[in-house]
Amino acid sequence: MYKLTHCTLCCLIAFVAYSQTETDIQLAQHYYLNGEFSKAVVYYEKLYTNDPSKVYFSRYLDCLVNTGDKKAAEKVFKKQTAANPGDLSLKIQFYFFYKNNEELDKAKKVKNEVLKHEFYDIKETQDVLSNLLSIDEYAWAKEVIDQAKKNLKYYPFELWYGQIYMAEGETIKALDQYLLALSKKPDLKEQIQLEIDGIFDFTKESEEIKQVKGSFLSASQKDPSNPVYTEMLIWFFLQNKNFNSAYQQVSSLEKRMRGDGGYLIDFGNTCLENLQYALAKQAFKEVISANLYRSAEAQRMLLNVYFTELTTERTFTEVELNDIVNSYEEVVLNKEFSLRSGAEIGLEYAEILGFYANKADKARGFLERCMNTPGLTDMQRARYKMKLADVCVALDSVWEASLLYMQIDEAFKFESIGNEAKFKNARIFYFDGEFEYAQSQLDVLKQATSKFISNDAMQLSLLILENYGLDSNYEAMSAFAKSELLLLQHRYTEAFQWMDTIAIKFPQSVLNDDLIYLKGKAYELQGQWEQASVYFKQIISTYPTELLADDALFHLANIQRVYFRDDSAAMESYLKIIDQYPGSIYSEEARLSIRRLRGDQIPE
Repeated sequence: MYKLTHCTLCCLIAFVAYSQTETDIQLAQHYYLNGEFSKAVVYYEKLYTNDPSKVYFSRYLDCLVNTGDKKAAEKVFKKQTAANPGDLSLKIQFYFFYKNNEELDKAKKVKNEVLKHEFYDIKETQDVLSNLLSIDEYAWAKEVIDQAKKNLKYYPFELWYGQIYMAEGETIKALDQYLLALSKKPDLKEQIQLEIDGIFDFTKESEEIKQVKGSFLSASQKDPSNPVYTEMLIWFFLQNKNFNSAYQQVSSLEKRMRGDGGYLIDFGNTCLENLQYALAKQAFKEVISANLYRSAEAQRMLLNVYFTELTTERTFTEVELNDIVNSYEEVVLNKEFSLRSGAEIGLEYAEILGFYANKADKARGFLERCMNTPGLTDMQRARYKMKLADVCVALDSVWEASLLYMQIDEAFKFESIGNEAKFKNARIFYFDGEFEYAQSQLDVLKQATSKFISNDAMQLSLLILENYGLDSNYEAMSAFAKSELLLLQHRYTEAFQWMDTIAIKFPQSVLNDDLIYLKGKAYELQGQWEQASVYFKQIISTYPTELLADDALFHLANIQRVYFRDDSAAMESYLKIIDQYPGSIYSEEARLSIRRLRGDQIPE
């Protein structure tokens, strides 16, 4: 009985003590967070006495400093450092306390204690340097680095020197230190590129950028055997938009390293992304002519540059076009070429023949052979069939095209390619004036999973709903549909004649904004960017609340960015899409374009 009573009493005492401690903690926190330090210090003193942990020490010290009790604060500091003699961060905090109180002799004494320390541990050294930089003790931080370098010989302390020089405003010295760090750890390249990119504005020519260039050149010349410095120099030229100088360095590096073509291929892809078509072709051709290991890949990329330049710039001579066709035929007609592994090349070749080289019959024959080639997957065969149907539209064999579209739709009902075929088939009926049937097919496509297809279907559906209904509108709508078909067939003169007919015969037509937009697209398809931009601007200014306003603005922004190279005007247009048309389907792409213009890193 006595043992039980004694045990119960001990438990009761422990419970009361625990409850009292919890109350002290709550009150201490309450007063501290409310800035009532004179009240909080009473509780934190008690808590720290019972448990001299870092948390209670920090709060107790803060209370003492805020209440002006410097002697008590010093006493607590001494107690804490005595209990933790190896805690250098604590000593630096103690030094800062003395310095703030202008007790410089005492501060110097604490500093010397830290400097006597032998630095062998990287984590400890990093913590000390972080603490010193946080209190702007740059000279002391350099002393610690000089001390630590004796023992940690392979650690890239140049990164810390770089941070110190940056804090001191010595940007070129910081850059030189970052470059030196690469000699020890080349895998820091991307990290250092991010650091440097945040320091300098490479887009503006200035005396500082000239010095930056000098630093990169000097680093590459001092250690020519280390490819990382040439890679950094290439990166600098690309950031500076000096693609020609970058190419010279890439070509030299590829030869010096006896590479497989990878440096040139990466550079070619960067040029393609930046619309530097001539240099992209030059890089890929160099890989091919040198017969490097990745020459087959370079050949594929070279054709892709031809195709991208042709279908985006849309300005070319007959000689240039024949050269492109010949380049494709060197690959496509080669006995080793596979229509299965090279499906994209085959489709691009047919596209060029059918819609740019005025050789639609040749494209048709090629695609028919493709479809009869054994070994293709069902999807590949369907893609060749889709391209054949598109070519049939160009040849004005629209009902043959309709049959092919229906076959694809039936075979791939629940896939994107099936939706695309259904849309293109509905468009055939629209071209033929069968607006009600076309509308019924478009209604189905409004629920399509592909945003691209559902948007095109929505636009055509709204065009029919808005402009077709009254008998008097049928003739105007039919002429408008005929104009769109002629544009699809690249018969521009005839298309403009039909559009002009609508404007003359139906001057009050509700199709006026659609006609202006269509003329803009017609000039855009021909690569006549000035004229195209005039019509898109007319839509934006005259019909800012109509459905086509955001479409016109997006087309205008792309023309400004890609063809006029006017980044500031393009940025303004993209921002207008986001601000004035928040529900636009182009909002997401506009945001991405803005990030590209700003030079942001965009994850793949």
